[in-house]
Parts: sequence; structure tokens; C-alpha cells
Amino acid sequence: MRTKTVAATALAGTAAVVAASYAGNAAVSVAAVWVVASVLVLAFAAGWPRLLDLPAPVPLSLVIGLAGWSATTLAALAPMPQPMIWMGACAAVGLILVFLTQLLRGTGQQLRLESTLAGASGVLVAVLASGWVAADRIESNAANSSMMLVSGLSLGAAVLVGTIRWPDRITAPLGLAVAMLVGGLASFVDANLALLPAVAVGAVVGSVVVACRALLVAEGGPRGTTAAVAAGVAPVIAAGGLAYFVERILLA
Repeated sequence: MRTKTVAATALAGTAAVVAASYAGNAAVSVAAVWVVASVLVLAFAAGWPRLLDLPAPVPLSLVIGLAGWSATTLAALAPMPQPMIWMGACAAVGLILVFLTQLLRGTGQQLRLESTLAGASGVLVAVLASGWVAADRIESNAANSSMMLVSGLSLGAAVLVGTIRWPDRITAPLGLAVAMLVGGLASFVDANLALLPAVAVGAVVGSVVVACRALLVAEGGPRGTTAAVAAGVAPVIAAGGLAYFVERILLA
């Protein structure tokens, strides 16, 4: 299933996002996170249709990449305190473009419904990458707090648990528990971190990882390097949007 490639990609993507958030002052770190998130979106877009083994993958990749990159860019430019205000619009436009690409393929094409559903799900995942940029713009994170680090550590811990070749009924609760534990421990190490937000973020990113692992196992795993990279990037960018909303609710 190319487990090593998937895990290595997920860990590298997570480390890049966290490192970018500490790149400098608020403006520099936002720009750095935007660059990393954009690269992750493009890697995901290139491999997502191939991961699902769909015909005519290039148009879907272009639409997914455009939607995710637009949402990520607008999250960096939108006025605070609503950096994610354009995410819904980008997702909607992406979904319309997915339907249009399938219509332009003509009648009688194979796997039309599957391609439409895969493109729609890819767009929804890609736009969530904007959450990392938006999270870095939250006032507490802009001051280089440890919440971005907590998100990364919890995500990485869940990914490592997911590499264990055990059934999902074991790895899923274990990965979630470890992610929450890592978040909780981080709040004890850093006195500026509250326990509840740290555990909540750990629970959210851990849930994303275990869900993606379950879907990957059910699909039989990626069959190529590009697909494996997309599989590794998917939980990282999906966790960004969810982590932002949790932090916004509990910290703002």
C-alpha cells in the first residue's frame, strides 16, 4: 500500500506547515504558510484522481488545484477576523467546474458519476487547506503561540500510529487517543496553553487521520507514487480547516 511513502509525505507536509508558522513575524509566517499550503494543494490535486483510478484525471486535477489554491490565497488576503469568508465561494465554484468538466466529456463516457463525486470530494478537501493560513492569522498564533505546534505534533502522532499494520478497530481509537494525549501533554509543558483547546485540536486532527487511513485501506491503497503523495497530503490539508474552526471557537 506504499505505507512508507504515504506516512513520509504526511509527516513532511505537517513539519513544513509548522516550521513555516515560525518563519518570522506575522506577515512573513502567513506568507510562508501560504506557500507550503499551496504546494500541498497542488500535490493533492495532481494525485487525487489517480488515487481513485479515474479516467481523464487532468481536468479534475486542474479544477481541484484551482479551487484549493484560490481558497488558500484568499485566506491570506481576506480581512480579519474572517479569513475563511471566501472558502465557501471557492468550494461552490469548484463544484460547478467539476460538473462542467464532466458535461464536456460528452455522453456515454465511463465512470462519469464516480468522476463527479471524486472531483467534488477533492474540491472540498482542497479548500480546507486554507485553514492553515487562516489559523496562522489568529491573534494568538500570529504571536507565535504553540497551538500550531500542538496541531502538528498531534497530527504527526496519529500518522505514526496509522503506520502500524493493525486492524482499524485497533488503530483508529489508538490513533485518536494518542493525538489527544499529545495535545494534552503539550498544554502541561507550555503554561500558556489551555488544556481544553489543546486536547480538542488533538482530537480533531487525530480524527481526520484515522478516517483517511480507514478510507485508504478500504480502497486498497495507492498504486503509484503520485497517488501515494496525494494520500499522504489529504489528511494534512483537511486537518487545517477543522483545526482553524476549533481554535477560533475556543481561543478567539
